Amino acid sequence: MIFLGLPPIPGWIGLGLALIAIEMLVAPGSYLLWVGVAAMAMGLVSAFVTLGAGIELALFGLFTLAAALAGVKLYGGRERGKANRELDDPAAGLIGKELQLVSAIENGIGQAKFGDSIWRVAGPDMPAGADVVVRGMEGATLIVAPLAMSRRD
Repeated sequence: MIFLGLPPIPGWIGLGLALIAIEMLVAPGSYLLWVGVAAMAMGLVSAFVTLGAGIELALFGLFTLAAALAGVKLYGGRERGKANRELDDPAAGLIGKELQLVSAIENGIGQAKFGDSIWRVAGPDMPAGADVVVRGMEGATLIVAPLAMSRRD
């Protein structure tokens, strides 16, 4: 079958390449990629088999569905790993970390250092220099517990 006035291979494969190029340049997100892959597969089929327009379009639809399902299997089933959570919320990576207080926790509030940052911490009153473990977060405040106590939990 002649596709848009072109022989089968340049027509379908040209459409596939155009869709993939549009995906890369305009709308990255892997939607048009799978339709482009299906068009290229249809170009290979139409190079060897002469089909009617209706059958060719139906086969193209099946190829598109199969390519989309392959894309979902390849990309859609990925879980957000710990690294991605830490990129989205760097402070979430502090939970479970051991810190040392740089100022005493008095009236429930103090400061602890992690890396080159000083964080506001909340927890039971403790002297400066005490070792603590981060148990959670409340806004930008780290909730901490004494390290010795948390090791018994």
